[in-house]
Amino acid sequence: MKLDFSVGIGRNLRISEIGEHARIAEECGFSHVTFVDQQNLNPDVYVMMTLASMATHRIKIGQGVTQPYTYHPSVTANATASVDALSGGRAFLGIGAGGNAVRSMGLKASPMNDFEECIKFIKKYIRGEEAEYKGTVMHSEWIRKPFPIYVASAGPRSLQIAGALGDGVVFPGSHPELVKWSLEQIEKGAAKVGRDPSKIDTWVRTLVFVAESKEAARRESASYAANVTRMYSMLTGENEDIIDLRQRIDKKLPGIIDEFKLVHDVWDEYEHEKTEASHANAVTDRVIDFRLITGTAEDVIERIHELGELGVKNISTVMFPIVDKKGMMREISDKIMTHFRN
Repeated sequence: MKLDFSVGIGRNLRISEIGEHARIAEECGFSHVTFVDQQNLNPDVYVMMTLASMATHRIKIGQGVTQPYTYHPSVTANATASVDALSGGRAFLGIGAGGNAVRSMGLKASPMNDFEECIKFIKKYIRGEEAEYKGTVMHSEWIRKPFPIYVASAGPRSLQIAGALGDGVVFPGSHPELVKWSLEQIEKGAAKVGRDPSKIDTWVRTLVFVAESKEAARRESASYAANVTRMYSMLTGENEDIIDLRQRIDKKLPGIIDEFKLVHDVWDEYEHEKTEASHANAVTDRVIDFRLITGTAEDVIERIHELGELGVKNISTVMFPIVDKKGMMREISDKIMTHFRN
């Protein structure tokens, strides 16, 4: 089974460390490297992408992820195209409706209609065409080479938008039931516009941690698993697709949604993705297994193989709370990625 692996960095790193970590990611064989866009928590995403492009030669470089609130879509498109030109055509746009960058400003994620309008605008704008956003028509005087657009999605509407418009889709994992449901939503969106869903690059965004045991991985992984707080918020909705997911999760893992709530109730936005985040104490072992891929190499390989069988094409791990980031990238390369190159 052949799968690609991508890696997210930028959180809990100094700006002077970015180039070296991107170089190691390339050396390890990761296909893509993404950078967080969280203005209150880490250095500027476009500075990091620029440094990565100057330190590497092959790896693809993008946001993991940006959103429509803190930049006008024309600014996002222009900045990404600039990195694309600098890197020799290796940039891609990773965009979502809104994460920590938005929540930490006291705002809510973009309404789905606005998010869809943003993506449609960028797709036209980067082809040099006249593009309209919020009633204003504009075009780029210099961008003529489109770059891929990867849409970060978790809810049914955003996944369907991604299936209709994205070159790739980045969605949270790693429990097979959640992954199956997410792929179904992507397929629905693709079907609405007559797209072949098999042509869409599907990424599971998770954290892979290779250790002597799952327990040995807990300290450096639990804070990222706490991102289930977002899933808990989504699961309180009454959309029929959300009800379906809630029922499926409860059938497979009775009571785990209550465990998500325990994390949600103590979540601290400013400790997001920190190794010793206080809200990590509320994360149960079941929550870690639902959200992440940790344990021995055999444990990790088994779960990744399951996801590949479902149709996932890229395992997108993050290094944010991991202490030895370069060491873990090498561990994943040597012990995991070698099993998924054919």
